[in-house]
Amino acid sequence: MIYIGLLLLLLLIIVPFVRKWAKGKHDYAEAKQTVMEAKDHYAFLIDKDFRVKETNFYELNKDLDDGQPNVLGNVLHCSTGCDSGLCGTGIACRVCPVRIILTNSFKQKRDFNNVTAIMRLYDAKREVKDVDVSVNGRFVYLGYVPHMLVDIVVRK
Repeated sequence: MIYIGLLLLLLLIIVPFVRKWAKGKHDYAEAKQTVMEAKDHYAFLIDKDFRVKETNFYELNKDLDDGQPNVLGNVLHCSTGCDSGLCGTGIACRVCPVRIILTNSFKQKRDFNNVTAIMRLYDAKREVKDVDVSVNGRFVYLGYVPHMLVDIVVRK
C-alpha cells in the first residue's frame, strides 16, 4: 500500500513537468515551421535577449552566412551591431527603433505591426546600405518561456 501511495505521489510530481516539456517542444516545432515557411521576408524566432533561435535569413542570403554572433542585429548584419561586436552594445543601439519596439513588446507581452525604420546593413561586399524595413512582431510562449516571432520586410 505504501508503494502505491509513493507511486501516486511521484506521478503527481512528474506529470506536470512532462506536460510542460511536451508543450514547449510542440510550441517550438510550430514556431520553427512558421519561420521556415516564410519565403518573401526575413523571419526570426528570438528570445528576450534577442538571441536568434530560428531564422530563414541564411536560406535567403547564402552569401551572408559568415559566423556572426547569433543575435538579431548581427544576423541581419546591422552595421552598428557588427561594428561594436554584438547587437545591443553599440551607442546607437540605445535609440534603435527595432530594439526599442521589441523590448517594449516583450515587457508588455503584446504584438506589434508595421513599424518602419531605416537600418544600416552590411551587404555581401561589406558595404553599408541604408535599407527601409517594416517590422512585425508576434509575442508567443514556447512552453512557458516568452519569445517573439519577428518578420522583417525589406521595402523597395
